[in-house]
Amino acid sequence: MNRNTKLTVFLCLAFVVLVLLLTYLRITRNNAAATMSPEALRELGALVYETPVSLSPFTFQDQYGQPFTEANIKGTWTLFFFGFTSCPDICPLTLTELSQFFRELESSGSNLDTQVVMVSVDPQRDSTEVLAQYMGTFHPDFIGLNGSFEQVSTLARELYIAHSPPPLPDDDHAGHGDMASEVYQIDHSGNILIINPEGLYQGFFDTAIQDDELTSAYKAIRAGY
Repeated sequence: MNRNTKLTVFLCLAFVVLVLLLTYLRITRNNAAATMSPEALRELGALVYETPVSLSPFTFQDQYGQPFTEANIKGTWTLFFFGFTSCPDICPLTLTELSQFFRELESSGSNLDTQVVMVSVDPQRDSTEVLAQYMGTFHPDFIGLNGSFEQVSTLARELYIAHSPPPLPDDDHAGHGDMASEVYQIDHSGNILIINPEGLYQGFFDTAIQDDELTSAYKAIRAGY
């Protein structure tokens, strides 16, 4: 066997060993994720319900003016977040964590059946144009939804999300004239809600979760589904 042949055989064997090692590591990671206990998930900032919660039919409009209904959450994992584009703190912070998390999923291809959706609790100011610009600053695939206050509140109640209503035009907190759109904030829960591919409310991530914890918990929940 000449030197070139030996080198070729060695490289082939090294490649086979590398493939086997990577396969082993992937399997062990998946097994570890699948056996993560509820306590371990809570340590990461995630809670999974023993019995997922069903949702009523709903209809919203996305940032491109297209309808978004319960059919859009079937066959994919959906992470819902309630917020608004004028939010000064929790919304941009959460969406930043979600964008880092989503880019991590992209590296493994897991983003192909995952969608991140923000439902606006401020329908008076969050038009489709405003939502499109805002969501695009975090990730081009993120979806922003708008609907009537009643539509938003109905879905929020089913997902155990609390939020305050936008002020009425004659509310003292709303200001006057052109200033009305600039001077009020909306209180709302900041949990990230997990909807499984059956369209059922599977659980949630709390507001303090970081993107690395979010990634680990999400992969564990998927593996155990």
